[in-house]
Amino acid sequence: MKQSDEKTVDVVIAWVDGADPTLKQKRELYKSGKTVASDAMTATRFASDDEIYYNVASIIKYVPFCRHIYIVTDQQQPTLIDEFAKQKICSADKIRIIDHKEIFTGYEAFLPTFNTRSIETMIWNIKRLSDYFIYMNDDFFFNQPVTITDFLDEEKLIIHGKWRKSTALNAKLNFRKSRFKLFGTPIQPRHTIAQMLSAKILGMDKFFEIHHYPHIVDKNILQTYWLHHPQLLNEQIKYKFRDVEQVNPITLMNHLKIQKSEAILKPDTSINYLKNEHSVESFINDLEDKSIKYGCIQSLDLLQPDLYEKISKAMRQKFSDYLPNAVIKNDSKQT
Repeated sequence: MKQSDEKTVDVVIAWVDGADPTLKQKRELYKSGKTVASDAMTATRFASDDEIYYNVASIIKYVPFCRHIYIVTDQQQPTLIDEFAKQKICSADKIRIIDHKEIFTGYEAFLPTFNTRSIETMIWNIKRLSDYFIYMNDDFFFNQPVTITDFLDEEKLIIHGKWRKSTALNAKLNFRKSRFKLFGTPIQPRHTIAQMLSAKILGMDKFFEIHHYPHIVDKNILQTYWLHHPQLLNEQIKYKFRDVEQVNPITLMNHLKIQKSEAILKPDTSINYLKNEHSVESFINDLEDKSIKYGCIQSLDLLQPDLYEKISKAMRQKFSDYLPNAVIKNDSKQT
């Protein structure tokens, strides 16, 4: 392995344009007649505004050790993504579009999928992906510069979060399963439950909970685990929409690394988090906070038009030298 300051890693982003009529039609076709928990189907889960462009711009600006940016999609492509290379913001081969068909090579029977957890489970299958890579949702971004040592210390992953006992959460899950059997009440596929289950299948009675920031991933340990547990892999990726039976594959990888003493656990890190209209002002202020390295823009599509434009303007200003012209000149969201 190279010394950490010379090492480059890839960045993988899961992205979907939920407004695409073809995808919406396909999604409705597979939803029809099935009981799907509301959290797995909410429109904002599939929404896409300009977050993907801010995400990519932040990587180019703040992650100098990034080799390639892989954007994982379902027969789609962000409209302006080619402009990054055309306008020489990055090299021609920096950004690569990866279709679900590639990551599900050998598992095509499970497509199509509208399920982030299934997609995350298979990203190790990207050809020529670096052994260590950073995984991000499309609404994440880098708020300030980072170095490889923020993610890796030799062969050890740096993971931010906190330990939680599984007992109470597991009891709550069992109660909800009982309600589902009795009354058919769908169980919401909560992020925390999926993390708890990712430790439980490894025999752990507590889990290291993580939040919304870019995560370093060891491709080989994840690939080896799934290929050695083919039945579990099939169970994991069979769901078209997020399901409470699924584990979180990123925290599964974390717990595998923890069990091998190949992780350095650190407290929760600060995140510049846009959650709703009440956090708009603090979010804009924190864009300049040098102590906050990561950001997350959640449910931008739910903001009122004036607040939407306020956030968009602040993000365009922050990354103005790293965004395509068409994004910078983007008109205000119409009511």
